[in-house]
Amino acid sequence: MAQAKRPRLSSNGSDASSLPLFCGFELTEKKVISLPASLGPVSAVSAWPTGKAGHFTADSTADKHAVFAVGTSHGCIALVYSDESTVVLENSGSSAVLQLLAKDSSAPASAISDAKPVPDVVAGDADGQVLVYVLGRVFSRNTLPAPISTLSADLNPNMPSSFSVGDMSGTIASCHAQDTLWRAQLDMGSQALPVVPGGADQRAAARLLDPTVNSACSVWLPDNHGLLTSYVLAASARGFIQLLSRGIPVHTIPLSTPCTSVCPGVFVASDISRELPGSSYTQAIVGDGSGQLLVLDNFELVPYAQVEYPIARIFSLPLRAFVGYDGPDVVVCATLSDTIYVLHQRKIVATYSAAFWPSAVDIVADFPGIGPAIVLVESEALAGKSSSSSLHIISLRPLLDG
Repeated sequence: MAQAKRPRLSSNGSDASSLPLFCGFELTEKKVISLPASLGPVSAVSAWPTGKAGHFTADSTADKHAVFAVGTSHGCIALVYSDESTVVLENSGSSAVLQLLAKDSSAPASAISDAKPVPDVVAGDADGQVLVYVLGRVFSRNTLPAPISTLSADLNPNMPSSFSVGDMSGTIASCHAQDTLWRAQLDMGSQALPVVPGGADQRAAARLLDPTVNSACSVWLPDNHGLLTSYVLAASARGFIQLLSRGIPVHTIPLSTPCTSVCPGVFVASDISRELPGSSYTQAIVGDGSGQLLVLDNFELVPYAQVEYPIARIFSLPLRAFVGYDGPDVVVCATLSDTIYVLHQRKIVATYSAAFWPSAVDIVADFPGIGPAIVLVESEALAGKSSSSSLHIISLRPLLDG
């Protein structure tokens, strides 16, 4: 379906002077949580409560706990609490866990104890299975055709328990704990794939044949009548991103370099962000293997920033997590290196170099006693089935200019 042309939103940041200016962030390792060696090498992590755009709440640490769902290459899934206690979920020990998503509990209030919180956990593994855990037990399972490559929460307030899942065959689906809402196959249709110049690295050409859904997120964009509509934004390893509505492709954008990560939020000044200051996911940021960051603003991509290393994951934190009111989101960018970038309003405002290459990265809204933080997973396989794994908690403290 062809998407009607819309006026591009302002992206010049002309109102930036009305916002607090950061001279940088201070990133400091504050805590290291060692994990039991019996879990195996950690391959995925998801923090709760989440700090991602669209989910942050001022009372997010009312339970005085941050919880990390961790998955391992041995198929084990566990909850790790900020007090360093660990609870292994049932049915662990099957295929390697590739993706995890920790969500607010969907269990009835009467079933939730006053002890430590137990978020819902969605796990995607190397066999294409998607398992949903409620109160630490398997509630449902579904299967996609290939290993799971991405999991993301649905930001549609009318469907708070749903999530998007993509696999390595190009399948993208919207699910909730009980059922699959829709399923689609990413396809460029009649549009041509990016052309690899003659003599270019043949591995680059081969990558354009890879159908993997590299990343997905939900985002709100204006329809033909100017009303905000919920879409799923999916990035294909074949070199395009596609917007889908209820499983139907409505807009496709070819890319010069395949996108590796997408993330919703509000990143540049726009008409919509001014009209709806409480909305925190009317744009999406797109990162690729060349280190380029772009913002999807009203169905068009506008430049945002460039980092030195290929992008692995992008996260966003609302400005109010730091200063108490709204503004363009803070971007945390994990790369295929030991370097983490923090960006705000198109500028790199801080970098952090770990002493290791993280095997997984996430952000947490408010770690008790620390505040907004990045979690880096250090993991090393040892003899047998044991491993040495730990969670490094990196605090994010804004430095205000003046």
